[in-house]
Amino acid sequence: MRAQIDENLKRVYEASLSEDLPDRFKDLLSQLRAVDQQQSVDK
Repeated sequence: MRAQIDENLKRVYEASLSEDLPDRFKDLLSQLRAVDQQQSVDK
């Protein structure tokens, strides 16, 4: 039973890894990187 649960979880996890990030998350990551870079320059 446990092995079956583990296998199902692995399948779901691997499937989600192959999906692209939604554009809104990509935009958010870009904005966060820009803020982080700016803070590095300001120091």
